[in-house]
Amino acid sequence: MFNKTNSPSGTPSASKAQAPAAAPRMSSNNAPSILGRDIVITGDIKTDGDVQIDGRLDGNITAGTVTIGEQGAVNGKIVAQNVHIRGKVTGKVESLVVELSETANVQADLVQDQLMIANGAFFDGKCARKSASPTPIKAAAKKSA
Repeated sequence: MFNKTNSPSGTPSASKAQAPAAAPRMSSNNAPSILGRDIVITGDIKTDGDVQIDGRLDGNITAGTVTIGEQGAVNGKIVAQNVHIRGKVTGKVESLVVELSETANVQADLVQDQLMIANGAFFDGKCARKSASPTPIKAAAKKSA
């Protein structure tokens, strides 16, 4: 009886029981903010999280990951780590990874490190690499010659 109340194992087990409760809260914060089809926003959006746009945004967006749905449209600048476009974008996109699906309609300049364009996607604009090439083209040509 004396060992049960003063046992050091009782305190850590209570701490361990509380630790898993914090994990679900973290995963719920990772859920994207979704702008529905019927929403039109005029202004800028800034977040560290993820955003999915199924409506229309007339303004700039800064986020961790931006997904433009098939019915979504953005007129402005997108700055994010990852951008997945299935709808329409007009303006500029700056991201590490840009992915255009077959339903994408993009009239924008892209600044990215990785670009994936699916067959059927419409793209009209300029592409520029965000970081320098790992091996300069001139140096690679000299090595192969």
